[in-house]
Amino acid sequence: MDEEKMILSHEPIPLYRKVFHVTILVAVVILAVMFMISVPRFH
Repeated sequence: MDEEKMILSHEPIPLYRKVFHVTILVAVVILAVMFMISVPRFH
């Protein structure tokens, strides 16, 4: 096996990860609020 493995390496950018996590958090909060509004017993 003389084939070289191609490795795609890059420096991690923490800002992108933070934006990703914030976006997921906002989506979950919005879905939770919509659920609370749509279910009558939570009023």
